[in-house]
Amino acid sequence: MTNFSEIVVDACPRSDLNKTLEFAREMAKSFDARLSVASYAWPKTSMKDILAPNIFWAEEQTRSMERALTSSRVVFDDVFAADQKQIHWCAEIAEPASALQAHLLAADLLITDSSESEECLLPNPAHVALDSGVPVLRLGRSLTKAHFSHVLVAWKDTAQARRAVHDALPLLVRAESVSVVGAGDEVSAERLDAIATHLRVHGVKAQYLHIPNTTGDACSSLLEEARRDGAELIVTGVFGGNSLAERIFGGVTTEMLKNAEISWLMAH
Repeated sequence: MTNFSEIVVDACPRSDLNKTLEFAREMAKSFDARLSVASYAWPKTSMKDILAPNIFWAEEQTRSMERALTSSRVVFDDVFAADQKQIHWCAEIAEPASALQAHLLAADLLITDSSESEECLLPNPAHVALDSGVPVLRLGRSLTKAHFSHVLVAWKDTAQARRAVHDALPLLVRAESVSVVGAGDEVSAERLDAIATHLRVHGVKAQYLHIPNTTGDACSSLLEEARRDGAELIVTGVFGGNSLAERIFGGVTTEMLKNAEISWLMAH
């Protein structure tokens, strides 16, 4: 992949939605891509609500989700203003992870973020990447511009890691520097060098780094290297398993994904 031509934005009601839409607007302009914005609202339901709902519970939840969608639409109108006719908008009361699948059938990328919502359920980006096969760009809180100058590729010798690198190429070729990083004895310096060389053939300013991982914690080592290198984006693969911890691949664990400051591109 050398370009993103079809970009979908997750605009489910949440805080800081304007920042995500502004990033997507500028990214779509940069890639001359068609942009679709999807907003799905679904309540966070407790077991108490399920077992003993009062007679007005469903109606109140519906009204609450309608208000949340209206709020998202206001943000959309403000960000896109005169460009609204060129942007496809979809909003509905529906479970977001499932509803997004229809939008991703012909998409090159899904953009979401790491912000939270007090009342609405938000899709898990790793699950969406796994279930849809579409790369997911989860924006971090520290993002201050609409591109990534320094990128870290978390590498392991797997098909998932290769897919993530391939899907990230449109971003990698625009970066000022890309570090292909592997930790521990599961990956060799020779293999990392080969991946960096492959990326340079594609015009990427790539180098490699092998971390001995003497601490025994590959995840911490990768995150520490990202901080030291000033990386704004980490590229990694995801794979299927019985739990979320098993779904995250390339030395990345649920603890790493809890780091909401840095941006992630995840692919399966």
